[in-house]
Amino acid sequence: MIFDFYTTMKSDIFFNKFEVGNLLFVEYKCPLEQDTVEIWSQYDYIIYILSGEKTWSTKESNWLVKKGEAIYVKKGASVIKQNLKEDFCMIGVFFSDDIIKFSLKDEIKNIPIRNIEGATSFIIDRINLNIEIETFFQSLLGYFYDTNKPLNSLLQLKAKELILSLVTSNDNLKIASYLKNTTLNNLPSLPNIMEANFHYNLSLDQLAKLCHRSKSSFKRDFKNHYNISPGKWIIERRLKKAAELLKYNPDTISQIAYDCGFESVAHFSRTFKSQYGKTPSSYRKLD
Repeated sequence: MIFDFYTTMKSDIFFNKFEVGNLLFVEYKCPLEQDTVEIWSQYDYIIYILSGEKTWSTKESNWLVKKGEAIYVKKGASVIKQNLKEDFCMIGVFFSDDIIKFSLKDEIKNIPIRNIEGATSFIIDRINLNIEIETFFQSLLGYFYDTNKPLNSLLQLKAKELILSLVTSNDNLKIASYLKNTTLNNLPSLPNIMEANFHYNLSLDQLAKLCHRSKSSFKRDFKNHYNISPGKWIIERRLKKAAELLKYNPDTISQIAYDCGFESVAHFSRTFKSQYGKTPSSYRKLD
């Protein structure tokens, strides 16, 4: 089961939080009960660590984030790992593409933002904190300890301040380029979303949300792009990835099955043999 990170942050009564439409600020202190868990979020989010540490992982890379550090995580799935022996506290800012567009629509043409290779395909990136961004998080922390809730208009301005700080920073060029592309495009790239998330057990409804489409329009656009149904494409893409890993990765077949999104080794072996005519272990032995 994959954990809905955004909905939990939004609905849990024990978190300090402020919500304005598709914008959520949250101070999160309670550790997850598990040390490793798969999560997904329908919105992009930024995490700033106040104490402790946590690792965000994709199938390709790991990002250990410690006190005083921050990361940008795109909408979609990832894995988080934490040391349950340490106290953990963070500030999270969740925001939809509409918030990005609202924040940048009047400014984007006046800000020189380079198009950076990989800006549309990265999943997680570390935020290089300058004085301006560091001060932003410290000022935001003050809101959680004030007895008066800040005005909604002020919270919207704080989100705009954060996004503008990222696009004008010379140290976060990939994130800035992504924010620019998001502002200028009507919908997220369906292929980018699928390539980043095919090995997680997300439902079609969840994938449609990530692509900002209804389920019916998602299936239609998917068929137009790939000329195949989403379910069949996901299985074939997982098998293709598994075949690559079996040749070049020394991990066990069980680990490869998990990394490619299969819920059991038995299911993986049956499906793989049906596609390639050989079991995973036999395929691995081929020159």
